[in-house]
Amino acid sequence: MKREKPVFHIRQFLDFFYPGRCPVCGRILAKKESLVCRRCRAELPWVKEPVCVQCGKPIASLEKALCADCERTDHAFTEGRAALLYEKGIRLSVNRMKFYNHREYLPFYAACMYAAHREHLQKWNAACIIPVPMHPKKRAERGFDQAVLLARALSELCRIPVLEDVLIRTHYTKASRKLGREHRIANLRGAFTVARHESLPQSVLLVDDIYTTGMTMDHAAAALRKAGVTQIYFLTLCTGRGAE
Repeated sequence: MKREKPVFHIRQFLDFFYPGRCPVCGRILAKKESLVCRRCRAELPWVKEPVCVQCGKPIASLEKALCADCERTDHAFTEGRAALLYEKGIRLSVNRMKFYNHREYLPFYAACMYAAHREHLQKWNAACIIPVPMHPKKRAERGFDQAVLLARALSELCRIPVLEDVLIRTHYTKASRKLGREHRIANLRGAFTVARHESLPQSVLLVDDIYTTGMTMDHAAAALRKAGVTQIYFLTLCTGRGAE
């Protein structure tokens, strides 16, 4: 009787020699652990209620509907949410992904976003996902655009199609983490345009990794509104805490 040769898939080979690591703590994942280790899964800093009804940042009081930033800002986007707080292990994880080419973390990030806000995705009923793009020069320096890859991974889960070449970053902007409000506005002015808009739907979902002040999201949304989009939602992996 002829014996069949065992089938050894490339995935098994890679898992044996390059086992997956937890995107939060870096520990090698056990066989029964998927995407993230059990300890880090239990300690993920989920964004919890109460949150600002417009941008989704945590707020201190149930008596307020909006965070301090949304109270004083006329946002171009309609509404948005984030899955996790941008702090501790998640902050370090995102930095490793962006600056040390750990793009293998992105399916885990998308899974967090989908798990946290499946109901919002259904309620918003966006016709497409549009990633908030990097400038081509910055993308070439980094080797990938995390928003594009995140949008693709989320699309696999929620089955909303991705339109990648609609929103264009037109000029190279400085890192805005240390800039004041006025300098941030100047830095982002005219940063986005819409390449084509004759077939854009009325409702879209913007996707990015981090929401901080909301200025990047606002400028991206403003470009889409100029092109005729009326309902602009966003979903990000992380957000900061709302100002008191």
